[in-house]
Order: sequence, then structure tokens, then C-alpha cells
Amino acid sequence: MPKLVHLSLSLMGCDYIPIYDLEGQMLPRPEYNLVRIVEPKFATIVSISFGHNCISRDQLVCLLKVPDMRLISLNLNGIYAAEFIDDTVINAIATHQTEIVHLFINRYFISNESFNLLCRHLEKLETLHLYGIRNALSRVCLLEFLIYFKELRTLKIEDFGPKPTILQRLLDKPLDMHLTHLDINFPQGHVLDEREPAFNNAKMCLRFVASRLLKLTFLRLRSCPLDNNLFREITTNLVNLVVLRVENCTGFNFREIYHYAPPFRHLKRLTELELSKCIKVSDVFLDSAFTSCCLKKLSLRHCIRITDCGLVKLAAQPESFKRSIEELNLSGCYQVTDWGLSKLLPELKRLRVLNLKGCRKVTSKMLETVKTYCPKLRHLCVEPNSLDTPLILDTFFADYDF
Repeated sequence: MPKLVHLSLSLMGCDYIPIYDLEGQMLPRPEYNLVRIVEPKFATIVSISFGHNCISRDQLVCLLKVPDMRLISLNLNGIYAAEFIDDTVINAIATHQTEIVHLFINRYFISNESFNLLCRHLEKLETLHLYGIRNALSRVCLLEFLIYFKELRTLKIEDFGPKPTILQRLLDKPLDMHLTHLDINFPQGHVLDEREPAFNNAKMCLRFVASRLLKLTFLRLRSCPLDNNLFREITTNLVNLVVLRVENCTGFNFREIYHYAPPFRHLKRLTELELSKCIKVSDVFLDSAFTSCCLKKLSLRHCIRITDCGLVKLAAQPESFKRSIEELNLSGCYQVTDWGLSKLLPELKRLRVLNLKGCRKVTSKMLETVKTYCPKLRHLCVEPNSLDTPLILDTFFADYDF
């Protein structure tokens, strides 16, 4: 068999199905050796992805130690059992797979020492996704040791909650980080009481993002205690942002922001903005918000205070905005009616995607005229019960999404 230059091995979905005896006791897992699959004389493996518990911890460690195997991508998200991903596995990664560029790990217990080792040895790491970090100390260490990942570009963290002492030290340090993509999910941060320590910790983390990660082009914040001041810091300092997604953050409403200036005046490169389930965002937000940026995608999904008044304000935005917008998501904005859409849609000549799911006051009569208003529209999302005329089906049959 000729030696292959590159090979990607995916075991996603290769679940182990437990077998039980007559008394209901689970029989031992059958033995199998994945190391045979990656014998270096047959192929050079550069990427491995695992399914749910399809390998034991010892087998995984042996696999990571295969001579001459130099992984570029390792995806352990499919290994859900926390006991499989521990210090032994992390040490094997840090010691034997130092060429890794993309690393994905799900639900693990890890000591500070092992994470330190990982940070110091994976110098080429560009993408790091961490899901369900179970050890609080590891969450603390994460930001502190980010400075070792000189090439890191993409960071995604679930259930993020660092301690304030670490964050304060980071705020005091001069950092030269190249991080361009950041995705953080704060555990129930949107409902935290201001008197809780976790509330201030999360706000300090946001301040760190706004003041230190100045090269970000993609930022996604979920369930965070984002207030008007922090939002203004982010939109003022992170001038390289191309994509900004804020989801389920209920602490800001833009009223105070407009006392200073339009919120996005510094974000000249911004092309995609998502504000989902930000229930305090109202029509005020759409008043001269986009005087300086040319968005292609705008999502106001489940911003329930948006009304026809807001759509009229959106229609009054500069021509540069109206010429650039291609995708508009108003799903869940249940106060929007035919009248508001009739004022807005004729202005959006390049609109290709429109989502009106949950807009209960929009009638079939409006849907029949959407194509007239937006000649380039290719994808329309509506509720199934809105389809009560054949004309709609004739116009959009291939482009419906329910």
C-alpha cells in the first residue's frame, strides 16, 4: 500500500453499544486496538475526530504516542465521559502532539499543571474549543495562560467563569495577543444578581475583552451581563470587528449610549450584527445606528420591543446601509405588522434572505407583495399557517423554510 501524504480519520458516530447479560449487568467492553489503523508505514494521520466513547482513555493515550504521527487537528468533542479526558490525556497531547493547530475538547477534569503544560508546548495552536470545563481552577488558569498561545486565532469557551484576581492581573499586564475569533458562553450570566460575585467577575471579563483583545474580528457573547457602558467600550475599542453576535444579554438598551454618539460609528468593517433575545433592545436602537457601517446581515431575533416604528427608522438609515443589507432576521418580533414592512422592504433592494417567523401580525397579503418589494429575495422564512394563498407557493416554493 503506498504511503499517503495526509489522512483524516473520523470516528464520529462510532458509538459503543453496551451489551447486557440475562441479569441486566453490562458486559465488559470488547477489546480493539485503534493503533493498528494508524500504523505510520501506511499513512500519515493529520486529523482525528472521535465519536461518543468509542475509545478508552488508555487507548487514546497509546494512539497519541504513535511514533512519527504528527496531528494537526484533534477533535475529542465526541468523547463525553469526563473520566476519559484527564491529566493523562492532556499530558500525552502536550508531550507527543506539539504540532496541533486545532484542538477541540469536551467535558474534562484537568489540573492547572497539565493545562500549563498544554499552553507551553502547543505553540502552533490556532483554534481552541473548550466545552464543559469541570474544574474551576482550570477556568481560572485559562485566561492567565492565553499569553502562551502566540498563534491562537479562535477561542470558544462554554460555561466561562474566571476569578476576579486572575482577571485583574491580566488587566494590569501588557498583552500582545493575536486572537481574532472569540466565543464565550457565561453560565446564566444574564440572570445573575448584581450582588453576586459571579456578576462582577463576568463584567470584569468583558472589560478584559474590550481593552485587551483588540485584534478581534469575530465576537460572540452569550448570556452575559452586558450593560450600556460595556457595550460602548466594545464597540469603541474593537474597531476590527467584522461579526458581532450578542445573544440573550438583557442588561443594555442603547438609551444611554445615544447620549454620546451612534453605537457603531467606530466599526467601519462590521458586516454582520446579531442581537438575539436582547429583550431591552427597542426601536431606539434603530435610530441612526448604522450611519458608519455597511451591514450585510442584521438579526433582531426575538427582540420583542421592536415595532413598526423601528422599521420606519431602519428605512431612514443612510443609502449605504440600505444598499448593502442582504439578510434580515425579524423572527419573534411579534409587534411588527404589514404597515411597518411596507415602509422598510421597498428600501432594501439587495435583500436576499428575510425571516418573519413568529411575526404573527404579518398577513398573507403582505407576503404576496414581498417579491415585488425585494426582487432579489431568494429565501423567505415564515410560519406554515401563513401559507394560505397559492400565489405565495408559486412565488417562493423552492425557497421556503419552515
